[in-house]
Amino acid sequence: MSRKTRIGKFGFVNNFLPYYRLEQNGVAVVEASPKRLAGLLERGEVDFAPVPSFYYLKNKEKLRSYEFCVASTERVLSVVVVSERAGRLERGAGLEGEWRNGCVAATNQTVTSLNLLKIILRERGLGEVGLGEAGLGEAGLGEAELGEAWEVKVVNESRAGELLKHGTYALVIGDEAIRARLTNKYRVELDLGAEWRELTGCPMVFGISASPREKELGEESRKVLESLAWGEKHVEVVVGEAEKKFGMPAEFLREYFNSLTYRLGARERRGLELFEEKCYEFGLL
Repeated sequence: MSRKTRIGKFGFVNNFLPYYRLEQNGVAVVEASPKRLAGLLERGEVDFAPVPSFYYLKNKEKLRSYEFCVASTERVLSVVVVSERAGRLERGAGLEGEWRNGCVAATNQTVTSLNLLKIILRERGLGEVGLGEAGLGEAGLGEAELGEAWEVKVVNESRAGELLKHGTYALVIGDEAIRARLTNKYRVELDLGAEWRELTGCPMVFGISASPREKELGEESRKVLESLAWGEKHVEVVVGEAEKKFGMPAEFLREYFNSLTYRLGARERRGLELFEEKCYEFGLL
């Protein structure tokens, strides 16, 4: 007897809406961080799941992609660079000045967002961005040269406060990024979704659903998309449940779900193509 297909999801608020109905209908879903979920898919411990876009691009010859994705149309709200408000810089003059010779402590839970940050800083003319530490594990980011003006430290932390012990700025993702922006303790210096939109005019695709290439899981994709459609139609139900589960304000959750797009259309595909091109241009792929 063949085993049941295992479906995965990001263990963040951003996957709560699309998977809510599916789980309400009794479908067992494996929940993990994006980086860990990629590893589970690679080891055959899940069969269908969203994976980080950089991981997909690096391994697409081994993967089959589907329509479900996690992308931002403009601001993403949950992939941000923050600083302590006590040391806030004035953004009026742009990112020069105090942003030079900066150090960003980046959570080791991200590969896509780390590389996106490096691209954005290079495009803004802020010099080479180097890697202070390795530690990206199975996601497989190659070695990078330390730049003259910037250092990016990859740290085994996820919370803004802990990351900021290692740098002037912190790259925070997912629910920890949301918590950081909802408090007055931190200042959001960059929203990476908004920066990408300004740079390219396209959405930024942070995650894309995939299966091993040898498995055609269109039925699983259809189930997730049906659950997504239900969530979009009953967004107030989903917001109410998310408010209880995550302890976040309903007003923010409405804004957040509205900032995301979950279907890989033509504009999202173009955004993903541009991200791939930039990764090759800067030697990240």
